[in-house]
Amino acid sequence: MLGIGIDIGGTNTKLAVLDKSGGLLREERFHTLPGSGPSAFMRRLCGVLKAFKGVYGKKLFSVGVGIAGDVDPEKGLLRFSPNLGWSRMEVAAPIKKMTGLACFVENDANMAAWGAYVLELDRAQGNVLAITLGTGIGSGLIVGGRLYHGATGSAGEAGHMKIVPGGRKCNCGGRGCLEAYCGSYAIMREAAARIPDAGRFVKKYGVPGREKLNTICLRRAADAGHKTAAAIWSEMGGALGRGLADMLLLLNPDCVVLTGGVSKAAGHFMPALKAVFSAQQIKTPFKMVKIKIAKNADLGVYGAALFGLEKARQ
Repeated sequence: MLGIGIDIGGTNTKLAVLDKSGGLLREERFHTLPGSGPSAFMRRLCGVLKAFKGVYGKKLFSVGVGIAGDVDPEKGLLRFSPNLGWSRMEVAAPIKKMTGLACFVENDANMAAWGAYVLELDRAQGNVLAITLGTGIGSGLIVGGRLYHGATGSAGEAGHMKIVPGGRKCNCGGRGCLEAYCGSYAIMREAAARIPDAGRFVKKYGVPGREKLNTICLRRAADAGHKTAAAIWSEMGGALGRGLADMLLLLNPDCVVLTGGVSKAAGHFMPALKAVFSAQQIKTPFKMVKIKIAKNADLGVYGAALFGLEKARQ
């Protein structure tokens, strides 16, 4: 019994075939290219799914999809995605038609939360808050061992909590959102504004052969002691800490799992985040909570595959 997981992000789309224990059999990824539109994207996605079906055939049991944005899980529909620029997009229906498999669609952070709950925590913590740190910021909630959707399936849109009234512009069109301070596009917007000679900076700190001003480059610069890079990461940590502090006071989870590409810079942003926690007046939720940096950088796609398998068996 095998499940396909799909994680559709603002920058990249990842696919994986997993067994019911979470063992990886195959993975693929490609650039999402949201500007090409949802129809072109779905054609490319179905091309990969067709290849998977050709290899694994009747061993495939289900498809789980995590997509960045406001999702209607009952209808398998993406209502709106600020970072993709797509709205009212049918997700489950074309995948079901192409594969003949049951398809379950959730917000990408929900799938990452499920992956964290099953793989990182081995279902030992019943109340889990997962924060995805990527192009945007998402969150997923496990409450009492179950994925929490809220009244409309929109629970967990933490990236659009307003942490600075009238603050920086967010991709959603609002101002002051958590994402506008902690999403990778926001971090790199700050870096571009504050690092004077970007070409020289990238040449010195970029990954050899992949020289680009991105969060990897900024992290490498902070590793090497670059003061501006370190300051940008510290400011991001303070903003994330303020957002998380409100969530901890409201939700009181056992564990917070940070995942996504930006989480790899935790060594640079966690001190500022912890300083915000230490300054809180109500201490108990902050003393008791465990903060975990996910070991698996692809929790979203793993969680999607495992969630699909679990739902299809019910």
